[in-house]
Amino acid sequence: MDQIQIHPSLSTSFDNYQNQSLHEKLHFLLDFVENHSASVIHEKADFHLDSVTNYSDADRTEAEDLKVLEEMDSIKEKIIKVKEGTGFINHSTPPPSSSPPLAAAASKTTAMVGFDGYVDQLLDQLTGHDSRRLILPIVGMGGIGKTTLATNVYQNSNIMRQFNVRIWVTVSQEFSPRKIYLQALSCLGRSTSDTETSNDQQLSDKLYKLLYNRRYLVVLDDVWSIEAWDKINFFFPENNNKSRIVVTTRESKLVGYFGSSALSVDFLNEKNSWELFCVKTFAQEGCPPELEQVGKKIVDKCRGLPLAIIVIGGLLGKSPRSQEYWEKIANEKNLTFDSGEGNESLSMLYLSYKHLPIWLKSCFLYLGLCSAYYVDVSELIKLWVAEGFIKPKINQSLEEVAESYVEDLVARNLLLLRFSRRNRKLGSCGVHDLVRDMCVRVAEKENVFCVQRVRDGKRHVIVDENRTWFYPKDMLSIDRPIRSRHGRRGAAATAAQPLRVMVRDMRRLDYSFPEVNVRLLYHEPDEDDEYKDFDPRDYWMASYELPSSISLLWSLQTLIVQEISDVEAPSEIWKMTQLRHIEMSSICVPDPPTNDVDVVVLRNLQTFKTVENLIFSEDVCKRIPNVKELGICYYLNGNGEASSRYHMHDVGRLNKLESLEYSCNGWENLGDDHLLWKLKLPSSLKELSLHNCKLEWSDMMMIGLLPHLELLLLRKLVVGEEWDFGEGEFVSLKHLRIDGCDDLTYFIAESSNFPVLETFSLESLPKMEEIPLGIGEIPTLERMEVCGCNESTTISAVEILEEQESLANQRLQLKLKFRDETEAEMWRGKIQELGITCQNLMINW
Repeated sequence: MDQIQIHPSLSTSFDNYQNQSLHEKLHFLLDFVENHSASVIHEKADFHLDSVTNYSDADRTEAEDLKVLEEMDSIKEKIIKVKEGTGFINHSTPPPSSSPPLAAAASKTTAMVGFDGYVDQLLDQLTGHDSRRLILPIVGMGGIGKTTLATNVYQNSNIMRQFNVRIWVTVSQEFSPRKIYLQALSCLGRSTSDTETSNDQQLSDKLYKLLYNRRYLVVLDDVWSIEAWDKINFFFPENNNKSRIVVTTRESKLVGYFGSSALSVDFLNEKNSWELFCVKTFAQEGCPPELEQVGKKIVDKCRGLPLAIIVIGGLLGKSPRSQEYWEKIANEKNLTFDSGEGNESLSMLYLSYKHLPIWLKSCFLYLGLCSAYYVDVSELIKLWVAEGFIKPKINQSLEEVAESYVEDLVARNLLLLRFSRRNRKLGSCGVHDLVRDMCVRVAEKENVFCVQRVRDGKRHVIVDENRTWFYPKDMLSIDRPIRSRHGRRGAAATAAQPLRVMVRDMRRLDYSFPEVNVRLLYHEPDEDDEYKDFDPRDYWMASYELPSSISLLWSLQTLIVQEISDVEAPSEIWKMTQLRHIEMSSICVPDPPTNDVDVVVLRNLQTFKTVENLIFSEDVCKRIPNVKELGICYYLNGNGEASSRYHMHDVGRLNKLESLEYSCNGWENLGDDHLLWKLKLPSSLKELSLHNCKLEWSDMMMIGLLPHLELLLLRKLVVGEEWDFGEGEFVSLKHLRIDGCDDLTYFIAESSNFPVLETFSLESLPKMEEIPLGIGEIPTLERMEVCGCNESTTISAVEILEEQESLANQRLQLKLKFRDETEAEMWRGKIQELGITCQNLMINW
């Protein structure tokens, strides 16, 4: 309704009285839905409102408007009867708690309760003297802790030193050799762009060569069949150097096939079950005496299954600490989730879903459509927002609210979270396969969507007629969903809801855009068109012009195009007020119209990248006042272009800007001028990436004084030999990377210059003399990386690590990366000759 009121045509065609009446009814319905299990009402209301926006002024009639109001009245009457009959008891959400939300802290606990013996046994096998390549199976039922055990050992500092290479691959029931190769190569530092253009044979050959003659540890997580192993076995070479492969599986019959004894993980005993529950529910505080008896009753129902204990701990950690509420959980009878194995512990997972707040339920069930692999959190949030799952809050963007939803699900131990390496933000997330299976079953039961796992050797998704789903490739495991509006039919089915998320080839868009309610449009090449035989590298160079009719997609929030190198936008894009995210490899946007009577402001726009040669005039900045992520690229042709032409000083007007990526091709054509000469940056900036800029080190003071800057990436800054830091600079900087700055020779800094630095990376600095010893004294520093630098810089990094380890600093890690295995081996010998021994030194290539 809020969007309808600002719709360019609908806003003037609604009767004010009807508007007010509908608002009142909707608030009544929402209040009921949020405090009662009645999600079907939300879906019905949502459908009607979307239907309204599908009509043009000419098509919509007063009768149709009245029909919506009558439907709402009918629903309201039914709700009043329900409330009168039930006393309006809250069936889904526990009452507010004065207790602190300790589950978030508990979820970070890494203690392996009851697993110490397994850890020691696996470590002995991995570090044993047998030089053969050994396959070490870990066997147990789903949720028993196999992956947790493997993760704990994989991250063990002794193991990290023992193996030159470590690879983690999630296989899963619907495995794909290609995805396994890509995961493995990603662990070896091979970028997606380097691998996606290769066929399967090329990828497998590349993997074999990278592992040949190297001592490696490979974890193959969640292997279901011998077929999966047979297809990938040959690409892990037998080097006779104590390489190891750990396989986690719930299939005991596979053990004999691997030719080695298995580590069989069993259920937790009563003592360990209770200890794990207390850790996950109360963190370090311990269980209150009045809750211990009922708590043990709940834990007993988990039957020693760690996953069930962790999930129910997540529920109770977010719930009131009252004996009455806990007794209600302990005596819960309505556990309708069928585990398929007659195991009550798995039904405890459903109990945690049942007690989610109503606004989290749709978001959680949505995870059933994710693959077994981790999904980028930012992409997931965009989909949640597009589907309308996020409840607006005053003074918070929908994305910020959605991020709090992610954190809430993590605190409940229903969502697994990985932090991104670069800045430790929310990176990627996923769910345990048993939890995901529960999402699918509940979604099918509630008629939300239906997943058919395998058909004709491929994984497909079929959906209910209530909604049509088109998802980005990252959201599904192997293949695209079936692109059909027809799913299951039944008494509960209604007319198909308007399309919200669409994935299709942009070059084949219907210029009439019939699906006007699309909120997220994601480009994906059509596998069946005339482009299918093109070399992907040739296809990447293609360009595309967005039609002006794209402005008819009035509800469009997100536009993502990555596989086309040059996209030209029409001037109408400046009138699409609902846009929140524009993400392109490269997009040319014309200057906004100067003849507008009323300037249209894109107040919702948060992401705008990567835009080419845009002149950041005062007018442009006024139209995108709330942008948070900005990517800019300039291509200069040597025609005497001056920096003042691009108004970079006006970027400082964007006072909500948090991330800026700036690059310049053709900077050498500027002579003595450069584009950053008059650059002004807003104090809100947290991340800054500069590439190919004609910037002197003396110009860095402006950047150093940014109060909130946490990440700085400098690539190919071409002027100056010495970078001398002043006091009071970079007070918030956590991540610094300097790459390809050929002239940089001296780096003059003390620990006080970077008081909170966590990662420090140097790459391709041929003239750099050394790293100042003071860098190692930064108390927060966790990781240094040196790649492609000269000998003195590399040795100084090793000496810093050696000194810190002699001072009992075990936090700091150093990674040295070289061009090939020969150079890496040479450096191992050199460091040994110098008599340097460091525990946290990794040498790679």
